[in-house]
Amino acid sequence: MSDAANIVTGALPREGFCLDVDLAWDDRVVVLFGRSGAGKSSLFELILGLHPRATSRVRLGGEWLADARRGIHTPVWQRQLGWVPQNATLFPHLSVAGNLRFGPRSAGDVVAGERAIEVLELGALLDRDVRDLSGGECQRVAIGRALASAPRALLLDEPLASLDVGLRARVLRDLLRVRDELGVPILAITHDPDEAMVLGERVIVLDAGRVVASGAPQTVLWSRSVLSLSASLGLENVFDGRPRLGDPTSFVTDAGLQLALPEPLGGSARACIGIRAEDVLIAVDPPTRISARNVLPARVTRCEDAGPDTFVHLALEPGDERLVAKLTGRAARNLELRAGLPVHAIIKAQAIRRLT
Repeated sequence: MSDAANIVTGALPREGFCLDVDLAWDDRVVVLFGRSGAGKSSLFELILGLHPRATSRVRLGGEWLADARRGIHTPVWQRQLGWVPQNATLFPHLSVAGNLRFGPRSAGDVVAGERAIEVLELGALLDRDVRDLSGGECQRVAIGRALASAPRALLLDEPLASLDVGLRARVLRDLLRVRDELGVPILAITHDPDEAMVLGERVIVLDAGRVVASGAPQTVLWSRSVLSLSASLGLENVFDGRPRLGDPTSFVTDAGLQLALPEPLGGSARACIGIRAEDVLIAVDPPTRISARNVLPARVTRCEDAGPDTFVHLALEPGDERLVAKLTGRAARNLELRAGLPVHAIIKAQAIRRLT
């Protein structure tokens, strides 16, 4: 670890909850992962300095921002941190250019702002009224405003959560450009493992205010150390089994269900795989001429409403293996899904993850 390594150690007690962490990293982009209430936002607040009475030590880029033992507590406004909260709010009475100019205070900040405009491709938006921007454009402007103050690090709280799939792809691409071209260290919160895999160089998993795993995304996100969090992290279906004898690209669960895999497992040892509920499609009529490699006969056991979505619980054949699919409520109604209805579950091989 270098002398400029980032370090966060602290305890933040609250009624019914206590954040207790000890972290160090050198990576450009670190993703905080965990179920709601795990302590991710509290950790952000600790780094930002919003709790001056907390017992903490925070060092970023070799400089101590807080050290309770030595009486160091840099005020929030002097920490030079760019923060984009989950519901980033732009100033409605200012244009895009006005919002971007709100942060800079020095000549160096102005240069940083111009660079942020270039990297985030905001030049065509500068004269626009922020009330006329799309969700993706608003998020890009909010990130640009945070970068315009030449921060020593950028803290992003669920930067893609409020965007649809198309806009997420655009903003994610912009974040990758910020990472690669501006070199600003990023600490981001996300609930999406795919976002974490693409953006992060390290993932830190929190649960109940404590770190339960830390390391490379491809190692941590599908490891047994976070298996107990699988449902809350978007991995609702977990199966134990082993590769099919003579065919390492096929997996046979303990109940006898056979699944095509995206790549060979290798060897004959037991393994564990996971599938996100949103990666399971349902067809009422038998699908024909379809590219998906896993088309599984099933019957609906129950439908569970969850706000705008519906979780459809299935019993697969053979072996009565259980599977959960996540559909929009509208899709579930259009298919007239109900307990006992025979259907087909469709799973692309690429959607199956191996849990190490």
